Amino acid sequence: MGYILYYCLLLPLSWLPLSFLYAIGRLFYWLGYGVFKYRYQVVYANIRRSFPDRTEEQVEQLVKKFYRYFFDSIAESIKLFSLSEKEAVARCRVENPELLAPFAAAGQSVLAYGAHYANWEFAALSFPAQFPGMTVMGIYSPLKNEVMDRLTFANRSRTGLHLVSRRKVDEYYAEDPVSPALEFFIADQSPSNHLWTKVHWTRFLKQITSFLMGPERYAVRYNRPVFYMTLRMEKRGHYVAKLHPVTTTPQETEPGFITEAFVRILEGEIERDPVPWLWTHRRWKRGVAPEAAAAMEGREWVAGEYER
Repeated sequence: MGYILYYCLLLPLSWLPLSFLYAIGRLFYWLGYGVFKYRYQVVYANIRRSFPDRTEEQVEQLVKKFYRYFFDSIAESIKLFSLSEKEAVARCRVENPELLAPFAAAGQSVLAYGAHYANWEFAALSFPAQFPGMTVMGIYSPLKNEVMDRLTFANRSRTGLHLVSRRKVDEYYAEDPVSPALEFFIADQSPSNHLWTKVHWTRFLKQITSFLMGPERYAVRYNRPVFYMTLRMEKRGHYVAKLHPVTTTPQETEPGFITEAFVRILEGEIERDPVPWLWTHRRWKRGVAPEAAAAMEGREWVAGEYER
């Protein structure tokens, strides 16, 4: 069934002009937002809690804008199944790739944080060509449908992206197979670790929030310089990415510094333009551990525990 869906629907649709796919996206916007209210309660609650000072009218306008962008991004993601590498680079350019040239020349891998902000799928196709001398590595979550997982994997990696399953990250670092590499972590998911001491707690969008400590742990353990990659929409279907240095000496930072730096940059991007963040994601579904709430009293953040 997966192959039928891909070869009979998704791939033929990807050959259509993006303007036509946007028109289809508008139809799905009307159905998803106007008729079926796809995840509306989650989106509304996330935005309402993140921007408590906004009026109901302002919140509802932001919800509408998000859904318009959300279905536009689905249209763009369909187009990516047949988009050439040249066009992908033209539509998603990196503003300052030269920052990594010294690391590439020295054979030094670096770690970069990213988030579910703007259309990160463009990065999979466009980034490998923009960092000469480095392999771009991305961590992904395998899809439940094995066929669609295989096809999506093939499309994301067809321009040179080295994909690593989130279940095999430890193996990747133990082997260090593609050095020097630009190693990407999408780090704004809700942590699955139920031990409150193992995650980073901070104030994010007016709420006590937990963040994964994995990227910081790998950066410190393997001495990876750390960057944050922002991704902004210049205009419809066109994005610009920018590297922001966090630290070149991760082993000299205090626990939590790297993760907190990522949180603050991400929060700034969302407050600047909330529309492209993935508000359908249930970021606060696990709530706040009572012990974490107590530890946060009078503090801005509490670092998770890990071996340094």
